[in-house]
Amino acid sequence: MWSRKLLTFLVTITSLHATIQAASVGQECGIFNEKQYNSDNIIAEPTEHPWVGRIVGGPKDESNKLLCTGILIDSRHVVTAAHCVSKDDSENIYGVVFGDSDSSNLNLVSAVTVHPDYSPRKFENDLAIIELTKDVVFSDLVQPICLPSEEVPTSEASNLKLIVAGLEGPSLNRRQRLEKRIKMTYTKIDSKECHKKQASFPEELICGNTEWRPLSGSALTEASGTPRKFHLLGIAVAGFYSSDLDHQGYLNIRPHLDWIFKNSSK
Repeated sequence: MWSRKLLTFLVTITSLHATIQAASVGQECGIFNEKQYNSDNIIAEPTEHPWVGRIVGGPKDESNKLLCTGILIDSRHVVTAAHCVSKDDSENIYGVVFGDSDSSNLNLVSAVTVHPDYSPRKFENDLAIIELTKDVVFSDLVQPICLPSEEVPTSEASNLKLIVAGLEGPSLNRRQRLEKRIKMTYTKIDSKECHKKQASFPEELICGNTEWRPLSGSALTEASGTPRKFHLLGIAVAGFYSSDLDHQGYLNIRPHLDWIFKNSSK
């Protein structure tokens, strides 16, 4: 459960890298639409953020239970939080669903690779890669996001708009959770300040808050470059509640680019 004093998971119960990614999928990544980008709607349009998927699984007789958000990075690989896929056998990962509920498609899971240095107690290296049994069929509703460059560009350092794209997490006010994919502006906070508020919050995580709580695995993104494209900056992994604000921590993707590439190019 979410706690005012405890850091918890957000679950329900490179130019080189970019070049390799583009070649591997045969599909442009990070599609950007100016009108959608400027819209204040919290519910994403069907073609908006088409890299957001629902990771489903559960017991053998309940394989369609929503577990976490997954983010498509190429034609066969999805990144998510390690704590989403490293549970016991009662929470088997079955597949990843892309698209809206009325136009979704299920992609079965072939293998799951958890970061070897993942530490659930310290909220460190909370990252995993899901390999699908076959390549996804790209469409307006299913496309990959771009991976960032290894170096932080000047534009990002100047605090460009950050967007969280994914699914809604457990609601603090106990209302029924939205089933549609969502998008929200992310207000970034100095991670050191978050660590002061919550000692167990690692300074290595990106810290900030949004209007609604995202589900674990949701993407922290930025639209940058010429032409503009969405890049994956972080993955939602943890959060805590303090001073009437719902703080969320995102694993920083950049330090893990080499590991992602190594484990998604097999």
